[in-house]
Parts: sequence; C-alpha cells; structure tokens
Amino acid sequence: MDTNKLIALLPDMATFVTVVEQQSFSKAADQLGVAASSVSRSVARLETALATKLLERTTRRLRLTVAGEETFALCQSMLQNAQQAASAAQSNSEQPTGLLTVAAPQALARIVLSPVVLDFIATYPDIRLRFKVEDRYLDPIADNVDVVIHLTNTPIAGLIAKPLGRVRMLLCASPAYLNQAGTPQHPEDLAQHRCIALSEDQDDTVWRLRKDKQTCNVPVNGPLSVNHSSIRKQAALRGMGIALFPDFVVATELQRGDIVQVLPDWQMDGKYQGTMVAQYAQSRYIPTQVKAFIDFLTDAFA
Repeated sequence: MDTNKLIALLPDMATFVTVVEQQSFSKAADQLGVAASSVSRSVARLETALATKLLERTTRRLRLTVAGEETFALCQSMLQNAQQAASAAQSNSEQPTGLLTVAAPQALARIVLSPVVLDFIATYPDIRLRFKVEDRYLDPIADNVDVVIHLTNTPIAGLIAKPLGRVRMLLCASPAYLNQAGTPQHPEDLAQHRCIALSEDQDDTVWRLRKDKQTCNVPVNGPLSVNHSSIRKQAALRGMGIALFPDFVVATELQRGDIVQVLPDWQMDGKYQGTMVAQYAQSRYIPTQVKAFIDFLTDAFA
C-alpha cells in the first residue's frame, strides 16, 4: 500500500483501536466525540482497504478475528508512538500549555481537590483543564485521561503513582445523639445503636473494625442507609445515629464540635479510604502540563 493511501487510513486505525479498547461502537463514539455511525463507517472503511475482516460483532459484544488481533496490536503501538511523539514535543516546552485531563471520584473532587484545581488554573492560564468527576475508575490509556486521582492501598501496576496523603474512615455522631443514647465503648456496642450505613451492597450493614491485632465484625441497623456522604452527614448532625465518613468529609464539623468521633482507637476497614494517589502513564517524555500539575498537587498536600 502506497504512503498516501496509508496516511488516509491512519484516523480509521485510531478509531479501530478505540472500538476494541472500549468494546463498543457507541462508547468509542462517545470517547471520540463523533456519531456511532461515523465509527462504524471508519471500521468498515479500514476492513475494505485491508481486504480482511477485523471484528466479529454479536448483539452483546465484539470479538477480534485472528487478523484483527494482529492489526489491533500494531495499530495500538502506532498510537502509543504518536502519543510519545506529542509528549516529547510538549515536554520540551518551557511554559506549560495545552489540554490536561484529570479524573477523580466525586466526594474527593468536590471537597478536597476542587480548591487545588481552581488554584492551578489560576496559576497556569495557558493550560485548559478538563476535570472528569466520576466514581468509577478511569484508565489513563483507555479513557484518554492524563492524571487519575483515587483512594487505594494498591496503586494500579504499570502507572506512575504519586502519594498525596492518607484518608481514613471515621465513625461519628452528634453530641445530642450520644447524650441521649450513650457513647459506645467497644465495637460490639454498635449493635445496640442506630447506625447510618452505606447502601451499595449487603456487606455494608456489617461494620468491620480493628485495633492492633483485634478485629470485630458488627451487624448494624438504623433508620437510614445511603451511599452519599453529604446526606449521611446531615443525618448525623440531626442526631439520627452513628454514621461513617471519609475524614475529609467531616473535618470542619469535628473541629467545630458539631459531631464527635466514636471509638477513635478503632480503625474501620472497607472502601473509600487509603492513600490518595495521583497516577499517570509511564513515559520517557512527561508533558509539561502533567509535570506542573503533579508538582502543584505535591506542594498543596505537603
């Protein structure tokens, strides 16, 4: 195939890679910002030009043909090389510029990261920052995200990880509730209290606590279970029971004394806590806007 025809196929090859990575024509279209019909035409055009079938489609999923597997690997490598070429050029820029895409879960983004992000934009006016706030994990490569910030004790292998701080889950209640119902002295006492739990799965009604080598699993119940930290906080402030929170959600209320920590010597086990980590793809050339953002986060959370 001559060079002119090959160059014309490069956008179709990039679209083909996105379809395979997303395992969906419609998701690929959303990722690329085009119509699903356009994605379908690109893949069909590539198959016609290569005179081979690349994808087998069913109503539920996509499957690569043998030829498609080899073509995908080579096209994916081509895209990665193109990204490295762009990064190499950007990494040599003295003034950070260009688009920076950052992803983070909702509560962390709203309460902890938003002031830092806004300060960063004010400091670097030549950077256009796209902030994706989603509770599902976004992959830097597949989802075209430069920096992912999340809470974890096991950072994603293969990505650079920059620890920013620790987040703990705390049990809290209002002074009014504790004056009326008493203050738990041991995790087993929680079974006799009104407890405000998450409502994401059945395990959320069993609270697991540890202290040194001791562990305690306590079934809890109460008037409300909800997977939204702000609603749980409002319930706790109204004296409705004992609730659990990431520490940054209730830092202000704890300082003011509007709520108090319960069983402070015990540590809750479970999700939504751990090390706050910024992760980004490994590369010989880190774009200047990524470098600037990581340095800014590091200083902000030092």
